[in-house]
Amino acid sequence: MGIEVQGIEKTFDDTKALKGISFEVEEGEIFGLLGPNGAGKTTTVKILATMLLPDKGRAFIRGSDVVKHPKEARNLVDVITARDKFYRRLNGYQNIKFFSRLYQVDDWKEKMQRYGDHLGLTESDFEKRLADYSTGMRQKLNLIRNMVRETPILFLDEPTLGLDPVSSRKFRSLLKDIMQKEDKTVIFTSHNMFEVEELCERIAILKDGKITMTGDPKKLKNEIFPKRMIEFSFKDGRDLDLESEHIYRIEKKQDGKTQVYINAGDHVHDVVQEILNQGRVSHISVKEPTLEEAFIKHAGEQEETDDEVTSWI
Repeated sequence: MGIEVQGIEKTFDDTKALKGISFEVEEGEIFGLLGPNGAGKTTTVKILATMLLPDKGRAFIRGSDVVKHPKEARNLVDVITARDKFYRRLNGYQNIKFFSRLYQVDDWKEKMQRYGDHLGLTESDFEKRLADYSTGMRQKLNLIRNMVRETPILFLDEPTLGLDPVSSRKFRSLLKDIMQKEDKTVIFTSHNMFEVEELCERIAILKDGKITMTGDPKKLKNEIFPKRMIEFSFKDGRDLDLESEHIYRIEKKQDGKTQVYINAGDHVHDVVQEILNQGRVSHISVKEPTLEEAFIKHAGEQEETDDEVTSWI
């Protein structure tokens, strides 16, 4: 087992940040932690990275207890956050060399150039002082600083915050490449639901210090928000004549398209087949809620109606 968490609790003053959370992450898995601000995501990462002590419960990194054997656990992990800790008067090379010596990494320069090529940092960029770096450049160097260690466990706490869309895509590509080649175990926290859905194999949703749901992104979306919308047009413009216990609304739009709203995603295939049986269609598509919409409905805004939560219902 890569990571094991058993009933972790943590209180700050009068605020109980974690209320007995438990989960497991398999070796080689990318596991997402989602939740609104204050849900306990960063506190969980800090405990696993031996930066905080839990009040109760136990946590293990590849079998090493993070409280009883913190040094063993710490040697297995690295943390990438949105906040860098560089020396502004040194250039990129000097900063990476300094941190690599702390971690006894000898081939740091080759790794730095390799990861830099992937993220779009050149040799001339590495020769600049950190004071002259943009926010995005510093974050890229931050990613490189952590990845040259090549630890088996990686905690990514909002790692793409401050990166532009192109750089964020390059980072996701780099992470996928590293996962394939090095088989890292990753815990990933982010408010960017698109990248969470793209990268994570399983997700745990945190709310008020508790894990409320765990599963793969598709499963969670189906459980939280099972509704689907089928949009199509008959070539001859006819109206749809269909009744089903799974359909709760049918709308004919001014552009000739028909939208069929169904209660359960499991029945999409049956309804689509019924539509195709009634005539030739010029196009047909199925729309489902995004992970972001499902997350909002479950974790933050249950009082909203489905019409308010989704962009297509």
